[in-house]
Amino acid sequence: MTTKKTFLKLDPEFCAEETAFFHILPIPYEGAVSFLGGAARGPDAILDVSDQMEYIDERYKKPFWSRGVYTHEPIPPADSPEQEVARIEQVARRLDLFRPERLPIALGGDHSVSAPLIRVAAEKYPKLSVLQFDAHSDLRDSYEPGGKNSHASVMARALEVVDTLVQVGIRSFSEEDLDRFPQQVDNFITPDQVEDNFAAAQRDILERTSEYVYLTIDMDVFDPAVAPGVGTPEPGGMTWRQVTRLLETVVAAKRVVGVDVVETAPLGGGNILTEYAAARLVAKIMTAFERKLAAQ
Repeated sequence: MTTKKTFLKLDPEFCAEETAFFHILPIPYEGAVSFLGGAARGPDAILDVSDQMEYIDERYKKPFWSRGVYTHEPIPPADSPEQEVARIEQVARRLDLFRPERLPIALGGDHSVSAPLIRVAAEKYPKLSVLQFDAHSDLRDSYEPGGKNSHASVMARALEVVDTLVQVGIRSFSEEDLDRFPQQVDNFITPDQVEDNFAAAQRDILERTSEYVYLTIDMDVFDPAVAPGVGTPEPGGMTWRQVTRLLETVVAAKRVVGVDVVETAPLGGGNILTEYAAARLVAKIMTAFERKLAAQ
């Protein structure tokens, strides 16, 4: 019998579904990628390395998992992007993921898996905004493979159900994006802007997002030196400290109702840098929540 993989290897009292605050949802799907493959192996790889982390954050100096971490069974990949979207929506509703007493954290998989999660979250929180950390704008109306459900179209789908999309780290976008969403393109928060004036970028994110925020993080937002194992790498990315400090600020100031970390494509051959960074990123988000909830 195969042992179920979990995020961290905690004692049973800290990983019960009914009481855990953090709910990990693996989605090993890559049927809508347009460049390098491997994202379907991302969730397993992240879970495999997660227990190699020290369980105390270096800044908070307390365990980041004490409110409980439950890992759901992976959502099996569907035969088509359309079926995958429907399957993810069905599971998210059945599990009732988006409720105040828990934080769902989905592990992709390619970025197309975010759209159905955002759709379900927007049903629960009508004034939801989406905060995207990514190298790419993902605003094409359709792109093959995947068509309208391509990973290159996921934020176009998000804008069908939310009014506000704040995009951070963008350094690659198409002419179609500029034609269809000129104001969105004009308001990208680029890595150069973050580096030149971190405080201004931080303030811009907080001013533009609503009270309720869905957070989606494509691992290619990082410079490839931090995360080389991604489906569509782009040079000139953000640093670890820039991303994690911005995330800490958002969690502290807003009501983050859902998170996904996508596009980890393990390189193999002993190079576990990207999946380990993804696991640490999840731990950093958990730590930010632990700090916020402990202060309430």
